[in-house]
Amino acid sequence: KFSHIRAPNTYPEYTTEKVLTMEYCPGIKITDLERIREAGLDPADISKKSAESFLEQLCRHGFFHCDPHPGNVSVEKLPSGEAGLIFYDFGMMDEFGAVERKGLVDFFFALYYDADAKDVADALERLGMLRKGVDRISVEKVGQDFIDRFQATLKSGDQWEADLPAEERKKLNRQRRKELGEEFLSLNAESPFIFPPTWTFVLKAFFTLDGIGKTLDPKYDLTRLTAPYLKELLDLKDGNAFRTTLMRVLKRAGWRPIDIDMAVTQPRRVAKIEGVVKRMERGEFKPRVRAMEVERMINRNKLVQSNIFNAVLSCLFLNTAASVATLGTNMIGAKPVAKSFLAAAVVFGLRVPYGVFVKLRKLDEYNERFGVASK
Repeated sequence: KFSHIRAPNTYPEYTTEKVLTMEYCPGIKITDLERIREAGLDPADISKKSAESFLEQLCRHGFFHCDPHPGNVSVEKLPSGEAGLIFYDFGMMDEFGAVERKGLVDFFFALYYDADAKDVADALERLGMLRKGVDRISVEKVGQDFIDRFQATLKSGDQWEADLPAEERKKLNRQRRKELGEEFLSLNAESPFIFPPTWTFVLKAFFTLDGIGKTLDPKYDLTRLTAPYLKELLDLKDGNAFRTTLMRVLKRAGWRPIDIDMAVTQPRRVAKIEGVVKRMERGEFKPRVRAMEVERMINRNKLVQSNIFNAVLSCLFLNTAASVATLGTNMIGAKPVAKSFLAAAVVFGLRVPYGVFVKLRKLDEYNERFGVASK
């Protein structure tokens, strides 16, 4: 099926540690429409082949070319008269394994079909996009708000937020910050999300191929070409598409194996909870609670105490400078010492207004942005 694709051969006998000798494979730049038409080739066919070649690498083999820009892909006319593709420059390759592919499917299922923030967070953690050990309660609460709005827009067919007027978007953002201010502060403090390099390469390649495809064919539709490959990825979720559909039906009915196991083991679970409660009553457990208000007060108090400390040091150095200047006139080097203490008093004195009018005000404004007043 992909015999129309080739890459330059290498010649080990002519290759050293610093020089790689490869086959010379001339071709037409993939975005050069004029030369492609002169060669009697179909640009729409080339756009389809370029997309399928990347999807084949990514979805079926899990090893893909990370940089398929027009300089690294060219076109040649095969003896059969069809268009062939030549790939160059394999210095940037990456793997997209079964774990990543299954995580991607789980993410889309949790987002589109189940609308479950916990499952979305689990999928993001498997994909390496969510740090382990972060405050999952805040992540899931913000995520559920996003999913609810996303699902509501899908069902109603209303405008997406990005398409709303600027004033309306600001109003919605203010309302959301008021409702989820604590959670946003927690997320900002922990920075729970990361973006693995593999996904950077995947998205970069998709955007590049989309640009190439639309240059070659105005009717180019990457979504349509992706459908057969997504069907195969769907089989990764539970083994096959039928099993996935069956599990979704059983989940709604409460008859999954995990649901049956939950019903059977429920008495033991209740007994375990009772044991935990009794141990708490005896004082054997010490629950740990994260109080966001206390954390904010501590952060603000740190700044206030720092300002007080700077003010005290400034006064101390100023008094010392005055004492040395007045009482130590007969001392050797009294004048330079007094000047040194005076300079230190000025330095610490200037840090006080900076802390009050810059750092403290910045912290208060930051909290107000999320609808949380400073204490």
